Amino acid sequence: MKSRPFALAVLAAAVLTSLSDCGGNKTAAVPTPVTTPTPAPQAVHTDLGTTNFNVRAHGSTSFNVDFPPAGLLDVTATWPGSSDIAIYATDQSCPGFNEVASGACGILGKAAAPGVKPQKMSFQTASGKIYTIWTANNGSLTEPVSMNTGITTQGPIQQPPSQPTPAPVTSPGTPRAYPTPTDLASGPVAQVKAYIKSIDTGGFNYRPAEQDKDGNWVVHPGEFVVFDLTQRNGAGLICNWVREPEWTLDDPDKLLKVKESNVPFFLRVIVEHKGHFELFGEIDGVRSNKLTVDSVANGN
Repeated sequence: MKSRPFALAVLAAAVLTSLSDCGGNKTAAVPTPVTTPTPAPQAVHTDLGTTNFNVRAHGSTSFNVDFPPAGLLDVTATWPGSSDIAIYATDQSCPGFNEVASGACGILGKAAAPGVKPQKMSFQTASGKIYTIWTANNGSLTEPVSMNTGITTQGPIQQPPSQPTPAPVTSPGTPRAYPTPTDLASGPVAQVKAYIKSIDTGGFNYRPAEQDKDGNWVVHPGEFVVFDLTQRNGAGLICNWVREPEWTLDDPDKLLKVKESNVPFFLRVIVEHKGHFELFGEIDGVRSNKLTVDSVANGN
């Protein structure tokens, strides 16, 4: 009765010996891990929205695209009438449409062929910059224009983390910057651009800035207008500054009611009646371009 377990033990030993002899002293091969390559970022198009506005005959309008990411910005303008509409893109340092038309400002994008509708253009953007989109009406009638903008980037647009606005520094010798963007280039300030930041026609309804054929900016009684300044260094980069901006306003017709502003870059006014005024700003001793503005009745 004890021979059966002994036989099983002998058989088990034989099997183990056979397994250990198989392949000699070689160890089992370890498979090499396969590294999965990181996929290349895919091009992603983001719709930045559509804005609607009127462009007077032989006039122009403009609005800014503030600090887009690096990518390809596309602009499409449509309108119902037969007027020739042209669109242009420049760096925000360009002071007005007359400088666009004369070639004094570098043109980043353009769609101005007569008889073409809609007009489409695209141009490369760099991070940390502001761009201006100009619309010109070469016809004899006011045209309602619908303009769509979008941008194509490598991968989705990364939203920057929210950061609190730094408190103003009391020392006039300490550079400071409001957080758009947070990493401004170093100074000193070499050029300053004054421009219309926004026009509220009432009830938080906004329209683009507008110029007539002579280059005067056009506002209407009852509108709430915010003027702004942008400072750049010698390389043309938006930069840090030392002293707070100062505005100089020449309003002989007394048509403006100046409102308080907790941002010294902004000059906030309510247009109370028709007339003419001029203004410019100054940062760190550098004077901006002068804005000449006519207040006319809406529809004129």
